[in-house]
This record gives sequence, structure tokens and C-alpha cells, in this order.
Amino acid sequence: MMADKLKIDFPGIQTRLLKNEEKIIAQYIHSAKTYTMGPRLQELENNFAKYIKIGYAVGVNSCTSALELAAMLSGLKPGDEVIMPAHTFTSTALPFLRARCRLVFVDIDEKTFVMSVGDIERKMTRRTKVIVAVHLYGLMAPMGEICRIARRYNATVIEDAAQSPGASINNKKAGAWGKFGCFSFHSQKNITALGEGGMIVTADKNYYQKLLGLRKIGICPYKNQKKYWQPAMSNVVEAEAGKIPYNFALPEINAAAANCILSRIDKITAKRAAQAGYIKNALRDFSELEFQDIPDGYKHAFHLLVARYTARHSDRDDLIDMLYSKHRIKCVVQYSPLYNYELFRRNGYNKKTCPKSDSFFNNMISFPFWSDMPKDDIEHIVSSVKKAITTLRTRRRT
Repeated sequence: MMADKLKIDFPGIQTRLLKNEEKIIAQYIHSAKTYTMGPRLQELENNFAKYIKIGYAVGVNSCTSALELAAMLSGLKPGDEVIMPAHTFTSTALPFLRARCRLVFVDIDEKTFVMSVGDIERKMTRRTKVIVAVHLYGLMAPMGEICRIARRYNATVIEDAAQSPGASINNKKAGAWGKFGCFSFHSQKNITALGEGGMIVTADKNYYQKLLGLRKIGICPYKNQKKYWQPAMSNVVEAEAGKIPYNFALPEINAAAANCILSRIDKITAKRAAQAGYIKNALRDFSELEFQDIPDGYKHAFHLLVARYTARHSDRDDLIDMLYSKHRIKCVVQYSPLYNYELFRRNGYNKKTCPKSDSFFNNMISFPFWSDMPKDDIEHIVSSVKKAITTLRTRRRT
């Protein structure tokens, strides 16, 4: 079946600009004095820091870049251990793999699908220098417990909040718990920036100054410069000893788009929660589906709507195939444990160490989900899942 014949495709864009926001972007394009490192970026950074309730925010071109900067400033040396979930998007691990750290994969909690505190405890050692806490699908990792463990071992906590702007625990937002918080504005995230974008936040002014130098080729104003052209437009500095800066700049128009969506992110999150709540409630009698458990005090950002599918006479692939072929709905399977990928196997990570992550990957389904879903699409998903599971209940596998 061709994608153009699908009734509901898996979305490539999660949140679209409103018509008035498109006009604002067009005005910026025509009136801008620069398309990079200008007032639109500064406005986004200021607003994002206020939203997270943290001191400083630095806009970058992706969450991967944000994680790269966090890794650079964490004082890591080759062989240092970095704790992270095996069940996560690949970008979580790449900066630490590149730094030649030893990646220590932890398993998930079977109810929440995010990293297990118990497994973190079991795998911490005196060599552990960083815990990368991943807030997956819009639900935060248990940050209170993770931060307490990190303090005992004098480890740095980095939050991978790519999927969770607006999520919180007891009203403290994702990104405000660790030494650094890293966010994504990719087109498939809740806040989008016309394709790619990201943000790194910190409460530490010293780290903030270093981030500015590392983000954009070490550019820094000269001190006591009498004439702007002498000796050059700006200096180039080594913001962190031994670290060569990158160019991770977030362009002005992308920043403006992200800022438009940031201004209404709480309304977007509330609408997504209502959509997810309706679907989950409508499917409550279908025990084959187990959705993410949300602990008390947690606010879910509902980046994705995922479930574990377990049944006696069918498996997850049967359900996906039936939804695709019979009901024209495209669901996906996400996040094979990292040690299953060629990149990690070739770098020595070929041992399966997280059985709950393996089991979840083999049984998980991610339904099409985005901001402002039409009611007809929501109803079609609900009715189709009901029909598909009802049919599969009568099928005996050979």
C-alpha cells in the first residue's frame, strides 16, 4: 500500500505554525538584518529560560548538539562510565561514544517505560561520572531519585529532554533538575523550529559563558577594544581548556518559529493530554494494550502515544499489519536497544544487558499522534484498534 493511500500516516511534523504565526515569520524574513545569531535567537533563549525557570538557555541547531556541549563540559575522560538507558534514541549516546567513555546501559521500568532507578543503583560504580536521564515519550525519568544517587557518587546529571518540553515532576520542569538540560526542536517534536533546532539550559553562569564560546566557533568580543575593526570584529577563544569549538548556531528564522510555538506550549500540551486521555479511555477494555503509567505528581508532555501489546493468539506485528492493511493506519516501532545497532556493536557494545528493554521493543506499538489531531482521525484510530484487536482475539496462531 502506498503512503498516499493511507488514511492516517505516522506524522513527520508534530506541531504546525498557525496562520498568524506564518505571517510573523514572513515579516521577520523581510525585515531581518541578519539570519543568524540575532534578536530572534536572544528572544527565544530568554523566553525558554523563563519557561523552564532556570538561569540560562543557549539555542543550538539540534538536541544532539546540546548533548555534545554537555558532554564537553562534564570533564569526561576516556574510560569514564556514563549511565544511560538502552531504550532511547541514538543521539543520547553519540557524544559519549565519541568521547570514548564506557557506556553503561540500564533497563527500563516495566510500567513507565523510562529508566529504572533500581537498575541505575545496581550499575553505578566509583568510575561513574555522568548519568544521562532520558525523559521518554513525554514522561520524565524519576529525577528525585536519580539526583540523590548522583550526589552519592559525585556524578553529573544531564537531562535528555528532547521529547519532554513542558513535562514536570511536582511542578519542577524537565531540564531544571540536572547540571544541563537538552531539548529538541526537530519537526517531529512538540516544539518545532521549521526542521531542526535545540536548546541547552543550565543554572550555572560559568557554564553558560563556556557554552556561548563553544557553540559558535569560539567567537567572543575583545576586551577594551577601542575601535570595532581593530584588531578584528571579534576574538576567537578557547572557552573550555582543550576543547575545540563547533558551529552549532540556531538560525534566526528557526528560532522565531520555535518561539511562536513556545508561547503556547502549555495549551498544546493540555490538548495533547486530552487527546491521549480520550484514546486511552476509549480502549480501556482492551487489556492487550498497556499504556505508559504516569506516577503521582508527574505531568506528561505526550510527545508520543505508545503502548505494550501482549495477547495470547497474536503479537504486535499482527496488530500493526492489520491496522496498516485493513484500516489504513500507519503505526511504528521505536528505539531498539542501542546494543542492537551496528554502530554500537562495532564499538564493543554487543552484549544484551537490558532484558526488559528487549521485551518492550519486541512488543511496543507507537500510534500516530500529533498536536491538534482532527476528531475524525482520533475516532478512526479508536474504532480501528477496537476492530483489529477484536478480530485478532478470534485468530488462533499456527
